[in-house]
Amino acid sequence: MQKRHKIIAIAAACAWAVPTCARAHPGSLIQARGAPNLTAAGDWFVWDFHESILVGTLALAAAWLWATGPWRQRRGRGEPAPTPTERWCTLGGLFVLYFSLDGPLHHLSDELLFSAHMLQHMLLQLVWAPLFVLGVPAWLWRAIAELPGAGALSRWLTRPWIGCGLFQAAMWLWHWPPLYDLALQDHRWHIVEHLCFMVTAVVFWFIVVAPIKALARSLAKRMVFIALNMTVMKALGLILSLSSGVIYSFYLSAPRTFGLDPLSDQQVGGMIMWMPGGGLMWLGLGRVFWLWVHRGTPARGLTGVASIDRARAARASDPEVAAATLVAELSPDDQPGAARRVAEGR
Repeated sequence: MQKRHKIIAIAAACAWAVPTCARAHPGSLIQARGAPNLTAAGDWFVWDFHESILVGTLALAAAWLWATGPWRQRRGRGEPAPTPTERWCTLGGLFVLYFSLDGPLHHLSDELLFSAHMLQHMLLQLVWAPLFVLGVPAWLWRAIAELPGAGALSRWLTRPWIGCGLFQAAMWLWHWPPLYDLALQDHRWHIVEHLCFMVTAVVFWFIVVAPIKALARSLAKRMVFIALNMTVMKALGLILSLSSGVIYSFYLSAPRTFGLDPLSDQQVGGMIMWMPGGGLMWLGLGRVFWLWVHRGTPARGLTGVASIDRARAARASDPEVAAATLVAELSPDDQPGAARRVAEGR
């Protein structure tokens, strides 16, 4: 019972830290929208200290350090210490989180440039989120999934069509002009916007990385999942880039920065979503494809295509033994009926 309470405490600390970090702070530049020709040396290049962002980032770091250190040792289950990769991913994620939400990028994205705002969102969704998922050890994800009600919720969230729907719903709804302008004009709604992006992005990358084997989808399904999300995101970027008019009225009265007029700024923002954003998803797709190829190397006698491998195993050995071996290696969504198909030699 005490261990469960400690897991809940870790989850609560993270739940408090993330929205604290997500806060968008209205700046003084909003009050000076009539000022023309703000240049690269203008007022945006300042570093306002926002204590909520720093405190939230440090709280997230403290929760990770305590969970993977003292609490892991007290559990006494022999869980391994974080690997160097997990440590670097966590450190990199904290760095990206803080510098995305504070400093010069904060001023540019929240007050002046649509393109900077798109860069901020891409950093949160496609850089911070995968680093966060990769930085949490698999045993800690499993401990969180064992919380009351968390198991059913995690199984539901990790269904590819659910993860895709949530990720794209957040992306498209918050780029609907009334909601987008509302988020920039109302501090509270801006917090909600950032939270939607961050939470749905964590769900997206959790499905891709699959740190819990029991919840993992097949590699083929994960590749389709990434490709579908990338295509829909690129479509939004293309719409923003090719629009002949300014979609978001908020930027019509914003001071000019870097010589960009509102339409050019919008086109650059769409290209950021379309090209660098799509490129980051290509990296994820390439990694999953590499895993698929690696698991199907000829040296192991596998092709990576489940139906072919089942048929080969059935011909090469006793069907019952082949069924038990292959079914154990399959991801959960491939398992139903696998033993029967192997035994029938299909």
